[in-house]
Amino acid sequence: MERPQRFTYDGLPIAQDEPHGAAIVVRRPLTPAGGPPEYLILHRAHHGPDYEGDWAWTPPSGSRQPGESVLAAARRELTEETGLVAAAIDLRVLDLSGAWVRFGLDVPAGTLARVDPEHDRFEWLAAGDAADRCRPAAVADGVCLADQATVARISFRPLALADLPALVRWQHAPHAIRWFPERLDLAAAQRKYAPRIAGESPVQVHVLIVDGQDCGFAQHYRAGAIDPAATEPDAIGIDYTIGLENLTGRGLRPQLIWNYIRDEVLPAHPTAGQITASPDAANTRSIRALAKAGFEIKGRRGPQTHCVLDVAKFFGNA
Repeated sequence: MERPQRFTYDGLPIAQDEPHGAAIVVRRPLTPAGGPPEYLILHRAHHGPDYEGDWAWTPPSGSRQPGESVLAAARRELTEETGLVAAAIDLRVLDLSGAWVRFGLDVPAGTLARVDPEHDRFEWLAAGDAADRCRPAAVADGVCLADQATVARISFRPLALADLPALVRWQHAPHAIRWFPERLDLAAAQRKYAPRIAGESPVQVHVLIVDGQDCGFAQHYRAGAIDPAATEPDAIGIDYTIGLENLTGRGLRPQLIWNYIRDEVLPAHPTAGQITASPDAANTRSIRALAKAGFEIKGRRGPQTHCVLDVAKFFGNA
């Protein structure tokens, strides 16, 4: 980002490793009945010539302190700068890649904020007006991401035998079939997944549910439990598939990955230090989504791309 020092506490240390900080893009509907949303932006109080002028508008933003997780930093900065309090479950992933990560937060119409000593005023503006006001461009981009992203209710439930016909359809969908070379039919799917459903396998599988609709599946497992030669045996591997093409290309993947880790993977593996994923190197959509969900792209391992999420850095220590 162009001027990350603008978003630090003066004189306080910040985390030297990336991400250095977080922005939380807060929006509320114009009226209780709905209508175009408006976005909260704050104006940095002038503290010397570097802050003169009208450029210093941002969403609530701040630096991650040494040893502080990204999630904790985002929640702390939101409260310190606006008085708003968000549970971890309320924050929606926009883009967790790079030096400055972005979360979204939706609040009810009429929600009020207040300014802290770092800022001298705030406004609730339409997306275009808020983006035009924000500087530098990377800050404005956060507002645009929030305005374009699909907002959905995402949940999970354990895979059941009755789900196997749908699972086969999801794997055979035109947009997904190239990533499933086994080409399982229903009988083969029963042989493969019945032990997982019965709890006789280290692989736990869940159905993905978006706005009440079953739409794909995800699974997690300890790497060493399925591959004794794994180089990171205690890492927790994940795989996922959105099986309905109309739900792809809408920015749901990063939020789905983050929610799955938060809601299912970490409760099942509370001491996990790393979450890994290994999509096919040609699956660029999945690789981009993993990066936006906080994974570091480590490079190729054969035909696959090795992606790793540092649990402590993003979620905090167990």
